[in-house]
This record gives sequence, C-alpha cells and structure tokens, in this order.
Amino acid sequence: MIAVTEPNLIQATEKTIEVNLKPEPTKYPLGIEPTAEQLELGEDSIYSSCREVPSKVSGKFLIRISDDARPMNLLCDAPSADTGWIVVQNRFNGTESFYRKWSDYEAGFGSLDGEFWLGLERISQLVNNGRRWEIMFWLTNHLGVTQYSRFTKFMLGNVTDGYVLRQATAYTGNAGDSISRHATMKFTTYDRDNDPAPFNCAKKHRGGWWYHQQCVTR
Repeated sequence: MIAVTEPNLIQATEKTIEVNLKPEPTKYPLGIEPTAEQLELGEDSIYSSCREVPSKVSGKFLIRISDDARPMNLLCDAPSADTGWIVVQNRFNGTESFYRKWSDYEAGFGSLDGEFWLGLERISQLVNNGRRWEIMFWLTNHLGVTQYSRFTKFMLGNVTDGYVLRQATAYTGNAGDSISRHATMKFTTYDRDNDPAPFNCAKKHRGGWWYHQQCVTR
C-alpha cells in the first residue's frame, strides 16, 4: 500500500513524487503469521498437521498444510482423550466481540493468545485438502463443567457457495447434537444475511454462524 502521510512535505515535479510506504494492516487473528525467528529455526520446527507435533501438548505451532503453502501458526489442542486438534474458535471470557461483519469472519479476528475466530477462508483451505476431517465442540459452563460434541464427518464449502456447511454428521459426545441440523446452510453475518429465516439470525443472536430457518433452536 502506498500512502501519503505528510502532504505538506511532498515535493513533486514532472518526474518525481516523494511518498511514504506504509506497511499493510496487521493480518489477523494476531499470531498467525510466522516470525522471522520462527522461520530461522528451519524445517524441523514446521509440521504438516497438529497430529505431527511430537510433544503432544497444547500450544501454538508452525503448520504447513501443503508443500507449497506458507507456514502459519495454529493453536493445536491435545485433550487427554485425543491429540492433534486445530482450534478454529476460542471463546472463554468475552474480551473479543463476535458480533462482526462478513469480511471479519472471512479473514479471522482476535488473537491466538486469547479469544479468536480462525477465519472462514483459512478454515475452508484447511479442510478442503483431500483429507477426511472431524469437528469437535468443547463447552464449559459457569460451574466449570465441560461437555463435548464430536462429528466424525465434517465438510465445508468455500467463498463461491457462501462457505456452506456441507456436512456435520456421525455425532458422539455428551453435549447433544446442536449442529447437524445446520448442514446445507450458508454462513450468515449481520451484514450478509444468508439464512432462510424471515429475519437476520446473526443480528438476533449477535454473532455469525450457519443458521437454519429457526436460527438455532433444535
């Protein structure tokens, strides 16, 4: 991006114009882009998936999803029952607003060190690489009780089809199935109403999601 920051200092002739170069706005979620220090560690610090992380502990790791892809930091979760989960959404204290416009949900927002949404485009690229994917929801209430819902068949569309939730089936867990009914729904935000309800579900529920015709009721 080229921008003029001090118009009164610009000197212009028919041949030259002095301008200042401003860096692109920080890409988000914060922490996705690898640092120079990370890249200097070489290939031994880059993994093809969270399942390949040898430590089997939760944390941020540098992942390259394909041979020609740029490495990116992802938050890998290693619960006691399993390992290798990529965290695509983290909400726990309300410090990050999830009442966001379409472009935010598409690009991602927040910080990998706090609350965040990984981004529709990034999630779509992750799960559309020819592998079979699962999705799990961990839910903790105000008493600290944690339950989960796991779907061993998960498929997501891309920008051309509104990031439609193509499949979320084969449920196991103890939190109930609150997602499979949303299958075939496009993603909706307050500024892009793709749900079949007669009103905007994202406005009603203050956040983007794959809403069906009753929004979220089961």
